[in-house]
Amino acid sequence: MSKKLSEYCINITDGEHGSVIDEPNGNYYLLSNKNIVNGEIVITPSDRKISENSYKKINKRTKLEELDVLISTVGTLGKLAIINNKPNYEFQRSVGIIKCDRKKLLPQYLYYYLSLNALQNRLVNNSKGAVQKCIFINDLKELIVNIPSIDLQKFQISILSCIDKKIKLNNKINEEFEKLAKTLYDYWFVQFDFPDENNRPLISRIFALVVNPFKLAVQYA
Repeated sequence: MSKKLSEYCINITDGEHGSVIDEPNGNYYLLSNKNIVNGEIVITPSDRKISENSYKKINKRTKLEELDVLISTVGTLGKLAIINNKPNYEFQRSVGIIKCDRKKLLPQYLYYYLSLNALQNRLVNNSKGAVQKCIFINDLKELIVNIPSIDLQKFQISILSCIDKKIKLNNKINEEFEKLAKTLYDYWFVQFDFPDENNRPLISRIFALVVNPFKLAVQYA
């Protein structure tokens, strides 16, 4: 049955609109949509730090917490992530925060649902703004969705999460192979330390044959 997204949620809001003073020695962060990367929240040392008071003030409105769904609403639209632990960060207004009513809608299901090409296209097409496109929170609340039963949501999540884990594992394997290939390239074609017929590094062996006798000659001179 088609309903508005807001009917499946406790709250839909966005990050901080006002100016916030940075606190270089703070233990909390003020992030933006650039921190949503490949479905994860990535924090770097260069990200803005804020004080505990600033964090609590922002959190009092957003109530950002574990299992909230995040969506980028300014700039690159439609990037998604789920908060998987107790956050020590808040967001600027470029990120929407969706708090699901978990009796009706599971956060993981909403993540996969909004990732669908059809939904991504609808979000982009419904965005507004002449200079920079934005997804407005009211439009997000009014978004018409078709959400199945909780049991069917759980079933689909179990399948899609397995696929996600397999993709992440394959990506990690590919990254390790890439590192290995770069190392081999460096040894073989930059340092020219390719293996000999016995699979031993040729240049290192030649260097050792030349240098070691020289060291012995100097030692016993």
